[in-house]
Amino acid sequence: MPSDLDHERLHYLRHAVKLGSIRGAAERLNVNASTVSRQIALLEKDVATTLLERFGRGVRATEAGLLLVEYARIQDSAREDTLAKLGELKSLKRGHIELVTGEGYIDDLLGGPLQEFCQRFPGLTLSLEITGTDGIVQAVIEGEAQIGIVYFPPADRRLHTHARIRQPICAIVHPKHPLAKLGRAPKLSDLARYPIAELRGSFGTQKLMEVAAASESISLTPVVRTNSFLVLKRFVCANLGIAFMPAFAATREMTDGEVIALVIDHPVLRNAEAHIITRHGRRLPPATLGLLQHLIKRMKAFEPFASGRTKARRARSA
Repeated sequence: MPSDLDHERLHYLRHAVKLGSIRGAAERLNVNASTVSRQIALLEKDVATTLLERFGRGVRATEAGLLLVEYARIQDSAREDTLAKLGELKSLKRGHIELVTGEGYIDDLLGGPLQEFCQRFPGLTLSLEITGTDGIVQAVIEGEAQIGIVYFPPADRRLHTHARIRQPICAIVHPKHPLAKLGRAPKLSDLARYPIAELRGSFGTQKLMEVAAASESISLTPVVRTNSFLVLKRFVCANLGIAFMPAFAATREMTDGEVIALVIDHPVLRNAEAHIITRHGRRLPPATLGLLQHLIKRMKAFEPFASGRTKARRARSA
């Protein structure tokens, strides 16, 4: 049997068998009976076997004809199913999204934006991976993730930034910590006097802290090193010392009055940015593009920065 059977000829055969006559098929398909006969004859030539038996004014399928009718039915069904799925993809009724982000964004993501999107489009599925800056960039470049939400990504022509906004690195401190009463933005030299918990080097936050400290020849020696923002925030909530992160990563703790965020007096840290990235040139399916646009509009990380105290007051009055 030829590897590529003519769809139109199969269509004529299927209707002739279904209606039991060439004329009936022609009337249903709004063509001449001779057209139906000719196309079926060509199909018989393609497969080198008889497909219809004629009796009186009617026809019925041979065993070979029945096989091709079933084949045509399956093909038509698959085509209709595929077209329906394509329509669902366009209308965001189905699809799978691959998202990679840093732990510092999780409270922000799960605090509303992802929940809203998933409730609005229940047919979509999502994979969410958490890693450091290096891992986020690698996953996006290598196509393992469609969207990356990252802090201080490296300049790389393979990346495309869809949104970026200034989100300074802050000193996160307990409300009773001496720095909370300093009355000005703390300098790196102020921070060096107190116990510090810091992230490991794969995080954009830590890389920026190292750049800033090196620019002033200041050593910030941690008492705790971790790969977890949760550990950093628990360290501060226990009033054991200071941690460094953008304020949005501690929104819940600030709202509850457990910590405050102090912008550090250093140009590198004040101008740090949050980015939403994809691989340059990658065409995003409708579901992924929909989530990307939703996150840019709804995530706190992509709202204009306000100080920790201001954010906390706003949250309590809401």
